[in-house]
Amino acid sequence: MRAALVTGPSRLEVVEVPDPAPGPGEVLIRTEVAAICGSDLHLAAEGGNGMPGSPGHEAVGVVVESRSASLVVGTRVLCTPPAAVAACFADLQVLPPSAVVPVPDGVPADRLVLAQQLGTAIFAMKRFWPATAEPRAAAVVGTGPAGLAFVQLLRRAGFDQVIASDLSPARLATATSYGATTVVHAPDDDVVAVVDELTGGAGVELAIEAAGTAATRHQAMRMVRDEGRIGLFGLYGDDELETWPMRAVFRKRATLDMTWNAQLEDGLASFAEAVEIVSAAAPDAPTMLSHTFGLEDVAEAFALAGDPSRGAGKVALAF
Repeated sequence: MRAALVTGPSRLEVVEVPDPAPGPGEVLIRTEVAAICGSDLHLAAEGGNGMPGSPGHEAVGVVVESRSASLVVGTRVLCTPPAAVAACFADLQVLPPSAVVPVPDGVPADRLVLAQQLGTAIFAMKRFWPATAEPRAAAVVGTGPAGLAFVQLLRRAGFDQVIASDLSPARLATATSYGATTVVHAPDDDVVAVVDELTGGAGVELAIEAAGTAATRHQAMRMVRDEGRIGLFGLYGDDELETWPMRAVFRKRATLDMTWNAQLEDGLASFAEAVEIVSAAAPDAPTMLSHTFGLEDVAEAFALAGDPSRGAGKVALAF
């Protein structure tokens, strides 16, 4: 079979490797579509782990061989493997039933694969917004695929104002289609100043950082209201110590939360909820998917996904 392989920092090639075989209790899945996550970019930049198909962990496929009593051949699934066993960038992959969610047959794979990203945001929202206060105003800093998922969920949660900030006009246009009420084009406009103006100086109830930079984390911390909530979702760049606007966060008595590893949630409940949302959407509903490549162009796909200045949304690989 064909599989992507990280052969050096941010360097990917397509190689031929033997077909994998499922062990007891496992299933063999033929990949239909796989999508690139921001965490994939980080792992590829670190040189990968030498496993063909890694670090892909967002995919839709069909079970073609089963050694599990719970999944029969022909079942269509969303693949949500933990990073240690993730190998979605390949024609075939082996997974346990605990790492997949059955999906309907009538929904296109390039729609269904978005349920993986949406599921991680649903999982995060359970921590970021446990519905202990009235949802009035929220902000999302960074409208890549994760940020777009949060915009969608914030509107579903009842927030009247959803303010989104990004460097890319294209991503901000998609954020508007997902329900953002105000978009801020950074760095020309300051999202903290915009939030201050729109909320009369009070700040937002929930500020979500989804870009993964020190500057955007600082913005989220400065724009939250007294006793508001801050959700950090964007990945860190390295292990260096960071500075925080401690005075602002401390004096606001803000609650700060982080999230990771939605794949370990019991029953993959957040991913199952995401599949329901995606499956129920109209065929012409907005989509964060902006580009699709063949597996043979995986290097080009990663280059696009990893360059924020090019304004791509979710980038996928079709098999």
